[in-house]
Amino acid sequence: MYAFALALLLTCTPTALFDFAIPKWKADKNVRIEDAYKWTYQATRGVEHAVPDEESARKWLNDEWQTLRNPKANELFWEPLCPGGEIVRLNLRPYKAHGGSNPDDVLEAFLASSREFKATVSSFTDAWMELGERLKKQSVGKLDYKGWARLDAEMKAKNYPAIHHSKKYEKAHHPAYRILTQGEKQKLSAHLK
Repeated sequence: MYAFALALLLTCTPTALFDFAIPKWKADKNVRIEDAYKWTYQATRGVEHAVPDEESARKWLNDEWQTLRNPKANELFWEPLCPGGEIVRLNLRPYKAHGGSNPDDVLEAFLASSREFKATVSSFTDAWMELGERLKKQSVGKLDYKGWARLDAEMKAKNYPAIHHSKKYEKAHHPAYRILTQGEKQKLSAHLK
């Protein structure tokens, strides 16, 4: 675990994270400041917030699994959140469509990722503050400093919790994914056609 944390720190610094993520956010007209916050949170904090206990995580996945439709034409299978791919979003629709038939495999990878990835609040806040500085200098797509400052004030008062995607992003993408570490992504890939 120490080696993973060190590798992540070296490759997913705030500067590297935003140099990687900002072009993606700019290209997606549906990304709002809440989505940039969520991406930053997941890239720096992993999935600890999403695993209150194994049974809750299992129920959440099984309920979602039953509602999955066919993937969208341009829906990515794996979506790296950091430039080195140390943390990824596994999009469930394409995973299921390409032979991922057992949600227990996803659950196991998700839970293992939550145990493997340990970070501090400061890893997120340092990155989040850098994004604010960048947006103060220049807006990015639909992201601007005014929106960042509004969300920052709201989230700071709550000690920077995990949040949901924006309504605009939800409506456009209907996100259905789990956050995994690179190691768990590789193990899960073995279950595909």
